[in-house]
Amino acid sequence: MAKMTPGQFKAEIERLQRISPDFMARIAPLVAANTAVAEFKNNFRTESFDGVKWKEVQRRDGHSPAYRYAARHHPARTTRNILTGDTGDLGRSIEVKEVGEGRATVWTSPQEFGSKEPYGAVHNEGLKAGRGTGFIMPRRRFMGDTPGLREKTVKELGKALDRLFKK
Repeated sequence: MAKMTPGQFKAEIERLQRISPDFMARIAPLVAANTAVAEFKNNFRTESFDGVKWKEVQRRDGHSPAYRYAARHHPARTTRNILTGDTGDLGRSIEVKEVGEGRATVWTSPQEFGSKEPYGAVHNEGLKAGRGTGFIMPRRRFMGDTPGLREKTVKELGKALDRLFKK
């Protein structure tokens, strides 16, 4: 199946709305949110977003000073996945924040990091980070809308509808 455009996705959602309005208001947002959470967490395992690999980190580049430092002081860091750090908190913090009438919110919970700082946004959007003046974290997207996510969401909504009608 070809990747869905936003227009095709909207048409499919409207079709599902006609079939079962209550399903779209209550069940579909949770199904969509859980599909998104699974996809976003998978991005940490694949170190990519929508099939595009993240920019490599210096601590894994054998020719960089960061690699030499990591190899000497923290050897595991030279092979650890990007954005997992020592704890993997960022990937584990992705969760469904709220589900309402016909909508859901997925986010990275700041409480996971013991702060209210937008830690996830700094990495996802490539924002200024607290490493001195002028340092901008390289953008490594792990959350966001993609044609593949829309396609998976529609597939999961179809499965949920099938389960609903089989009851």
